[in-house]
Amino acid sequence: MSAQHWTPLAARILAHAQRCPSRSAVVCDGEAISYERLTDRAWHCAARLRALGLAPGDDRRVAILSSNSIDFAVVVVACQFAGVAVAPISGMIAADAQARLLDDSNAAVLFYDADHAEQAAAAIRLLARPDDLVAVQIGRASPAGAIGEPLSDQWLGSGTIENFQPVDLEPEWVSDLIYSSGTTGLPKGIVQSYAARSAANVALAGLGISDSSRVAQTVSLYSNYGLVSLYVVLWWAGTLHISRKFSAAGFVDLVARESIDMVWFVPATLVRAMSDPRLPSIVESRPCIKICMGAPLSKDTKQAALAAWPGAFIEGYGQTETSVISLLQAHAVPEEKLGSVGKVLASACVRIIDDAGRELPCGAIGEIAAHTSTMMSGYFGRSDANAATYWNDATGRRFVRTGDIGKLDEDGFLWLCDRKKDMIISGGLNIYPADIERELQAHPAVLEAAVVGCASRRWGETPVAVVTPRVGTEATEEEIRAWVNRRVGKAQRVAAVRLVSTLPTGTMGKVLKRELREQLTRELGTLP
Repeated sequence: MSAQHWTPLAARILAHAQRCPSRSAVVCDGEAISYERLTDRAWHCAARLRALGLAPGDDRRVAILSSNSIDFAVVVVACQFAGVAVAPISGMIAADAQARLLDDSNAAVLFYDADHAEQAAAAIRLLARPDDLVAVQIGRASPAGAIGEPLSDQWLGSGTIENFQPVDLEPEWVSDLIYSSGTTGLPKGIVQSYAARSAANVALAGLGISDSSRVAQTVSLYSNYGLVSLYVVLWWAGTLHISRKFSAAGFVDLVARESIDMVWFVPATLVRAMSDPRLPSIVESRPCIKICMGAPLSKDTKQAALAAWPGAFIEGYGQTETSVISLLQAHAVPEEKLGSVGKVLASACVRIIDDAGRELPCGAIGEIAAHTSTMMSGYFGRSDANAATYWNDATGRRFVRTGDIGKLDEDGFLWLCDRKKDMIISGGLNIYPADIERELQAHPAVLEAAVVGCASRRWGETPVAVVTPRVGTEATEEEIRAWVNRRVGKAQRVAAVRLVSTLPTGTMGKVLKRELREQLTRELGTLP
């Protein structure tokens, strides 16, 4: 979909409200809102935003700090109607980091819920001009003394709907700002335009979504993956099922209760769902499309998912900056291709480049650079980051340097080796933690594994593994270390193994390796 020929999401939702008004648009923990009701509440909310002085295409944003809820969806749709960009804020970072995101995004209104009331109040106090920010409570009842007004019918009604007129959105206007980091230093806001979001909604139809789809999302809507699922389901007039907070038991209850025909997982939620002993018997006669993105999956996990749950299993690879780059139809490829992340989409183009920006031949390992029809407009206010991220090929076409190390094979399958920044340099040799992690995950007692580089007097860095055990298994740290070291190359041998109950992960299920390195440094110091 080109910028010259595009349809705004807002227009699609308004059409659905006319065509299928009573159909459930979003269901959160059993509470549903129809397309008609969603449109009505979002229209009033958009009118109120306009009354607060937020103009279409304005550089002032609407921030959301909230767990999943019906109101979260209402606010997002309201922003689409009003032509105002939304900036979801993570609840997993400290209040000072949240304040930086509010300042960086130029937020004029903050919608927050009871789960994040204390964080919201603390973040607002840290703003340079806290009185300039309008705070609005959404979701379930907020605690006594909460700041701002509730998203009540009274608050919505104070936006004069008779004077509210929709506008023709410009395709390059900012739809949303997604912050992929921000726990330290200056955060980077990834700018997504209205046209890029519409193009992504069209491209993702290939996943099998339609107006009859009942889709379950297992992550938070404030993540890009969560927000995209809301956009694409509303685009195609399906029904999106969300939970305030994910739990394996709650998810299995949902699948048992509802006719779910598509689930969006990240690796962490997939592994947790599959660990529930009730799941196999519930889903054995319920084919379902499973989609997993956010972090690489091991071949063993893909095979286990295929065996446990009938229906298609699709692994996606991409980034917030690029949207989806490749898809692996795990149920339909030869077993030897299961370790890849599939074939590059028709709407994308991939080059493998070296550190100097030279293109590498088929089969060579280097950094993955991607061009897609749904690429970000850039990092908000960060010309330095844009310059470091973009790479142009010989024809001048712009690509995003992903920071992922990989290769393209002779059949067109894309393979990931590791994150460039996670690579361990030991004794002058490049070691990819993912290679060691794959071997560790083949151990019968290992559920999850992460390998990081720790300081070594002899080697500079040396690999150390942190693993979570499978329930009902017994293996010592030394037994696992000896087992994996017999299976990897000499330079890949791990210096130590640590057993933990859980690995620290972010919203998208990616292991927070920086936290692991910091913990291991405190515990182990410098290894021999």
